[in-house]
Amino acid sequence: MASRGATKTQSITVPRRINRYRERPVNDLAVASHGYIGAANRCMRVMNARFARSTFGSSMYKEIADGNCLGGASTSITRRTFLTATAAAAAGMARLSGAMAWMAEDAPPPRQPRAPAELSRVVELQNVMLINGPLVHRPLLMESLDEVLMTLTGKDSRTAAWHDILKPDDVVALKFNRSGARTIATSDAVGDTLIESLLSAGWRAHQIICIEGPPGLTDRFGVRSPTVCYDDGEFDFGSGQDQFASVLDKVSALVSVPFLKTHNMARFTGALKNLSHGLVKHPARFHANGCSPFVADIVAAAPIRSKLRLCIADGLRIVFDKGPEAHVEALSDEGYLVASRDLVALDTVGIEIINHVRNIRGFSPITQPGEQIEYLRRAEMIGLGNCTWDKIDRVRV
Repeated sequence: MASRGATKTQSITVPRRINRYRERPVNDLAVASHGYIGAANRCMRVMNARFARSTFGSSMYKEIADGNCLGGASTSITRRTFLTATAAAAAGMARLSGAMAWMAEDAPPPRQPRAPAELSRVVELQNVMLINGPLVHRPLLMESLDEVLMTLTGKDSRTAAWHDILKPDDVVALKFNRSGARTIATSDAVGDTLIESLLSAGWRAHQIICIEGPPGLTDRFGVRSPTVCYDDGEFDFGSGQDQFASVLDKVSALVSVPFLKTHNMARFTGALKNLSHGLVKHPARFHANGCSPFVADIVAAAPIRSKLRLCIADGLRIVFDKGPEAHVEALSDEGYLVASRDLVALDTVGIEIINHVRNIRGFSPITQPGEQIEYLRRAEMIGLGNCTWDKIDRVRV
């Protein structure tokens, strides 16, 4: 794997629907009310968010996360909060104006909405306003999911994007990760948002099955959350045999919804390992040798590979050390959503993200420059996806 400086990274022109706030005249009120939502420039989004968090404090952030302002279901806020926000926006104009001028001058040229067929597109969105500890800004999360899906597919609406990924009659399994979920505390918000998005795009509740999903999804939405059972016979996937989850026989499309975490045996766990060790009965059998070749071989087995459609990684809070369990001292609020149809490519980008977070905190990287985790190399070798940077179209929005 190439060093971070050599990463093949591209920027794209975001579809007009997403870019709507950028076209509005810049003024104090626009910055205060719309500067964090729908921004097409990652650098501006991070700077605005950190300024707001440091200025407004946790009480106003909680109003934002609860949907009481900045696009939530209710717009009622106190006079004091409004005055604080207005004053902060005015004070911040000098700081923001230079960055806005940079955005206007250095906007990327238009490009084709889809990556060349031979490249694996990975869409990476970061907005630190999405997360503040266990508080998730849900309205902004839905907008961010829309942005990621539309950028990935080149479509101009949520519905069109989902229909580019799934078939109308698909029975869709959302595979979450329960390991560390209680401490990370973002699965409820991510699960609710994904299901609401699918339902609004035309899929019915009985077509959605949640595996290892957070409690309450069935009660809230009527989706299915079956107890995981396993096939009677073992499936030979080449480097081993095991019983696969019988729910795989009931679905036609599989969406991996992992966290981004370090792992004490595999070094990293994300899109692939969420499936390989979450859909077999005896995952402990397959941890030797950094989980290679088992991760790649299990995911490449017909019961899983034939149904792979998408990965949407929940990187709102990243486990940058001591994984796969989550410890508060090794959690970082980063506000990432990462999506790809190629799970191998997504994991390759996920490792870079974790290395970046570790570097900021003075930790050594989990991979060295030019090195790749063995199970990803195996996955590329057997045609499961791409972990070579020249074959990855990494798009930051």
